[in-house]
Amino acid sequence: QNRSWSSATPPFGATQTQSKGSSEKDRSQSQSRRSEGGYPMRPTASLLRRVPRPNPAAPARLPPTVRVAAACHQGPGDAESAAAASVPRPPSRRQSTSSPPHRKRNSSRPPASPLSYLRTRTLASQSRPAADAGPTDTLFSLPDLSSPSDFVRLAGEATAECDAVRRQLASSLSDGGTAPDRPARARETLHLLDDISNLVCTVIDAAELCRSVHASARWRRGAADAFGLLSGYIGSLNADERLYRSLRRFVFCDDGTDDDPTVLTGLPAEYRRMARAMRKEFERDGIHLDYDRREEARELNDEVVGLETLFTTNITERTKRFDVDANMAREVDRIVPRHVLGQLVRPGAEPEHDGGLTLSSDGLLCNTLLAHSPSPSLRREVYMQSNTAVPENLDVLDSLVRSRHRHSVLLGYRSYAHRVLSDRLVETPEKVAEFLDSMERGSRDVFRRDMEEIAEAKRRHEGSSGDVEPWDVPYYTTLLRGRRRRA
Repeated sequence: QNRSWSSATPPFGATQTQSKGSSEKDRSQSQSRRSEGGYPMRPTASLLRRVPRPNPAAPARLPPTVRVAAACHQGPGDAESAAAASVPRPPSRRQSTSSPPHRKRNSSRPPASPLSYLRTRTLASQSRPAADAGPTDTLFSLPDLSSPSDFVRLAGEATAECDAVRRQLASSLSDGGTAPDRPARARETLHLLDDISNLVCTVIDAAELCRSVHASARWRRGAADAFGLLSGYIGSLNADERLYRSLRRFVFCDDGTDDDPTVLTGLPAEYRRMARAMRKEFERDGIHLDYDRREEARELNDEVVGLETLFTTNITERTKRFDVDANMAREVDRIVPRHVLGQLVRPGAEPEHDGGLTLSSDGLLCNTLLAHSPSPSLRREVYMQSNTAVPENLDVLDSLVRSRHRHSVLLGYRSYAHRVLSDRLVETPEKVAEFLDSMERGSRDVFRRDMEEIAEAKRRHEGSSGDVEPWDVPYYTTLLRGRRRRA
């Protein structure tokens, strides 16, 4: 969506306190690996969908639970000062999306805390015997995520630890570095920026998943609160000039302090690719603007993400109920058992009344009836009711289109489409239109044959030669597929 960083507490449920000896040893090992370029990095949150996974040994796709758990890794930062940092402001409504790749870490010492456990958990540990797998009685099998309220706490812890890393980067701007230290400083800077991304992604990605798919409204609300809090924090990361200056001074070495382009060219290819993508992302989000315009862009981005979240929440949380007559009710009974219907419409209440039934816009129920009901009148009623279930989203959508356009124009783009496509494969709206047109031309004959087949099936089944309506397509597609399988 509109996010370029992910900032959150130490991965899921992680606390900021470790045993002192453990944290010092972990930091020492981490610094050693960084100076040797011994492990790959992960791109910032908004780049996760666009920058290839640096570790070629890692699978390209992972189940969501594994992917979220694998996002956790050891980062630098002062744990004590991070713990002392204040919890961020109350949640704002934001939206985002993406799952961080895995960074492999190994540790032979038992974890000193949930944070230590999360940071040392590796993809390989997923295949170990259950005795070594760590806690499994929390959401996503991640420590300290046992109740809905844990989400907000974890988000606060994440922002605290990220702030510690931000302070470390800010302090490095004043201490400079000698020429022999430059390659190591460039690697360290990229790893610290990567740590911020990892800490945020670990919590916000799980929160986004939970708010979208969890069956419990309490869990969805807790995840949405954490998501909003972290989305607001991401806005401050996008506008943090110190992070951008650190990238330019120590990696690109082109901020006018002591320019040296050989530092970047001397880094491994994956480091160079991450650095360039990260800088482009910063500049795409307006870091180069003056302070007033940058603040305006940040406020507009908050507004956009709030509207995106409201649009999605209205769909997932609002349920429309409507009545059907006795004839339609008999059709429903042929497809959906009454006890199942009661749970989908109004749990604990009897859906029947005066021979008719009360139905709802629940997606599972409506899709089942559209795909399996031979009654055109029932299909039409279900289709119309389910597609008019959230009328307030029309105003939300209008506002979202306006806000996206204003935000994009402020950042120097012709439209939202030009902005969102600027770093995608197709690059421009014109190329998207060209691609879609070519796909339509290539599939036109196949589409025509399919529609003729559906129209013929409708004529035989209903004795009508009328047009194929939108509510006819799911039913006759299911019917024809079934006949083909049996044949």
